Amino acid sequence: MDKDSRQKTAFVTHKGLFEFNVMPFGLTNAPATFQRLMDIVLAGLKWQCCLVYIDDVVIFSPTFVQHMTDLEKVFQALQAANLTLKAAKCQFCRREMRYLRHIITQNGIKPDPDLIKSVTNFPQPQKIKDVQSFLVLTGYYCRFIKDCSKIVEPLLQQLRNSQQVNHQLKWSKECTNAFETLKKRLTNVPIIFYLFLNLMSFF
Repeated sequence: MDKDSRQKTAFVTHKGLFEFNVMPFGLTNAPATFQRLMDIVLAGLKWQCCLVYIDDVVIFSPTFVQHMTDLEKVFQALQAANLTLKAAKCQFCRREMRYLRHIITQNGIKPDPDLIKSVTNFPQPQKIKDVQSFLVLTGYYCRFIKDCSKIVEPLLQQLRNSQQVNHQLKWSKECTNAFETLKKRLTNVPIIFYLFLNLMSFF
């Protein structure tokens, strides 16, 4: 960390006052700062052979031989920035992997089964907060569900009504239908295929 900024991270313990020399996670601006760093470090490689979200880096290649070359490029870029990797958290040469709550395959993208399970096991909301939690959970995969915005409308209306003073959850038949439909749709979502513009024909 910049010398002048270290005092802003100070904390007191029974052994005295301590300051961070490197940026810790937990600071308000830490994620954005680290993302900016990674964008700079991998600037010449992003969208060519890798993508990065904070400390999650995914490297993609059309062939195994090319993948070895791409791995080396990313390693060299990280090494040049004095960044290190923890081997236990790395996965190499995978045909399928979890990334940001999605399953990434060579054919396309699909939802993480573990999160889908959380949706299917979600109990019927009893409070406004329950509705909010359910919408956050399902909203993450809304792009996989056709007409998602229409289906979810009765639940969104509950949130709008909650802005009124002393509003209580008024669960209706429409809410139940929306709740169950979202669950059902998410258990049968299609895989989203990649778009290859060089294979497309435009008329």
